[in-house]
Amino acid sequence: MKFSRRMPRPTRRIGRISLILLVCGVFCIAFGWTYVLISFPTSLRTTSETSSFPVSAVGDNSQGIVSWNKARTLSPLESSHVGVADEQYEQNEFVANLSDRKNRHLSSTADDTTGGNPATDPSAENDKQHLFRWKPTPRTPPQVQPSRLNQTAPLTSLIYPLHAKSGTHHAYVYIGTPPQRQALIVDTGSRLTAFPCRPHCSDCGTHASEPFHLNASSSHAIVSCEECRLNQVNFHLEDDFSGDGIGGGKSGHGRNSLRGTNSQVVDKRQRRRALIPNSCINNQCGIDQKYTEGSSWKAFEVKDLFWLGLDETVPSLKEHDEFATPFVFGCQVSEKGLFKTQFADGIMGLSMYTQMLVGEFVRHGSISHESFSLCLNREGGHISLGGVGLAYDHPSEPEQQPVNRGRHLAPMKFTPFAKLNVWYYAVTVTSISVGTEVLPKSILRFVNDHKGTIVDSGTTDTFISHKVQKAFASAWEMITGKSYNNILQKYTYQQFTELPVITFELQGGVQWEIKPKAYMEAEDAQNKNETASRNDPSVPWEGTRKFTSRIYVDEPAGVVLGSNAMMDKEIYFDVANKMLGVAKATCLH
Repeated sequence: MKFSRRMPRPTRRIGRISLILLVCGVFCIAFGWTYVLISFPTSLRTTSETSSFPVSAVGDNSQGIVSWNKARTLSPLESSHVGVADEQYEQNEFVANLSDRKNRHLSSTADDTTGGNPATDPSAENDKQHLFRWKPTPRTPPQVQPSRLNQTAPLTSLIYPLHAKSGTHHAYVYIGTPPQRQALIVDTGSRLTAFPCRPHCSDCGTHASEPFHLNASSSHAIVSCEECRLNQVNFHLEDDFSGDGIGGGKSGHGRNSLRGTNSQVVDKRQRRRALIPNSCINNQCGIDQKYTEGSSWKAFEVKDLFWLGLDETVPSLKEHDEFATPFVFGCQVSEKGLFKTQFADGIMGLSMYTQMLVGEFVRHGSISHESFSLCLNREGGHISLGGVGLAYDHPSEPEQQPVNRGRHLAPMKFTPFAKLNVWYYAVTVTSISVGTEVLPKSILRFVNDHKGTIVDSGTTDTFISHKVQKAFASAWEMITGKSYNNILQKYTYQQFTELPVITFELQGGVQWEIKPKAYMEAEDAQNKNETASRNDPSVPWEGTRKFTSRIYVDEPAGVVLGSNAMMDKEIYFDVANKMLGVAKATCLH
C-alpha cells in the first residue's frame, strides 16, 4: 500500500501570516496613538509657554534691557548649568548696557535712548544667537484672589504713639496691677517679648524706665514648666530662623540693630540660635537667647496683664483697665551687648508666632481683627491695633490740611504673604529699580528664594542679597556718577535731592519706595541719642554735608526691609488674611 503525506494548502499559510501581521499592526497603531494622547497636553503647555517667541522685553526697552523667553525644555541637569550661566549673562549684559551710557549722569536728560533700539544698536545682531537661551522658572508665590488684593483695611481707634531714639522705634507698654510702664522696641522680625525684671536682673543696663518690679504686680503669675508657652509653635520653624529674629549681626556705628553687619564674613552676619531655646530651671520656663555678634539675654516666662499706652499716664491707665490682656513674656534676668546698652527697656515681638500679641488680644476680645499697622517717621509715628489708623480722604487742597493730621497720600495696596507657614513677614518682589534703571529679572531669584524678602521693623537698616550688588552698583553709578558704597561721602543739597529712589515692586502692584532721606544718614546723626529731626536732610543746607547709605548689598540671601525702608508709609499686617497693605502716609504723632 502506498502512503502519501497531505500537504497544507498555500492559501491557509498565507492567511495565518496575514493574521499575525494584522495583530502586530493593530498593536503598533494602538501604542502609537496612546503615546500621542499622553504627550499632547505637555506639548500644548510647552507651545503656549513659548508662544511669545522670539523675544519679550523686560523693563525699559530704550535702555537696552532685554530678557529672552525659554524656547525648549532642558533636562534637570542641563538646566541647572544653563540657568546659572544665563543669569550671569543677563547681569553682565545689564552692566554692559549701563557702561555704554556711562556719560549720562544726574545733569543729563532722562530721554537719552542711545543704544536701546535693536534696529540701530550694533550689538543687536550679535544678540540673535541668544534667542534660545533658557531661563529658570521662578518659584510660584501663594495665589490670591484679585478681590482680596483690592480689599480695604478696617479703621481702628486703638492708635498709640511710637518714639524714635537711637535708630529704633519704641512704644510705651503698661504691664501688671497696678500698671508699670516699659518702653519696648516694636519688632516685626521677632517672636518674643522681653524686658528686665527686678530684683532678678541686678546686672542689667540703665534704660528708659525702671525695671519691671515683678513682686509689685498682684496679677503676675510665673509660668511653670508644665505650661511653658514660648516654646510652642503650630508650624515648622525653618532652621535658619528658628530662634527669635531674622538674620544677623549688627549694622555698625553703634546702631541698635541686631541684623546685618559691615563684616564680609557671612557666618558672623547670620543670627543662628537653638530651635526651641527654653529649659526648666527651678520649675520655671527659662529662655536663653544668644546672638553671634555677642549680644544675649536670659529670662523666665511670666504671665501678666499687658496693653499699649499713650504718652500721658492717666489715659494710659484708663485704657489698661479696659483692654489689658493676659500675655506671656520673658522676664529678663541678664542682658549683654546691645541689649544692655540700648535706650529702650526691651523688645516687643510682633511676628506671626503662635503666642503673638495681637492674636492674644483677639482671643481675649480686646480687638476684633487679628491685625495691626505701623507708621514710622523720623520722629516716631504710631502703631494701630485691629486695623489701620489712617485713611485716604481725596483732599482737594492738601496744602491746607493740618500738619499734625495723619492721612494716606494714596490708596492702600495689598500684596499676599509669600510664605504662609513661617513666623516672619515675607513678600514677593517682582521688580527692583534704582531710580529709572530697572535691574535684570534674573536677580529676583536671589531676593525671593530662601527666606525671601522680609519686613522687619526691628532692623534699623535695609539689607539686600550680595548677589544683586553688581547690578545695583552699576545702576547707582550710572545715575549718580559715583561708585556705590557704605562710607561717608560729601553731597551738596542739589546732589542729595537728585539721588535715586530705590523701588521694590511687589506682587499685586505695590510700589515700595525708599527715598534718599530715608536710606541716607547724615554724619552728625551717627553715634548720638538726638532725635532724627535735628538732622532732617529735607531742610536745605549750604556747602556740603556727609552722608552714608544705609542700604547694604551684602546680605547672605534674600532682603531685609528694615525700619528705614518703612519710613513715611502705613504698613498694615493683616495676619488673619495673610496680606500686607502699603500706603504712602503722613503718620500721626
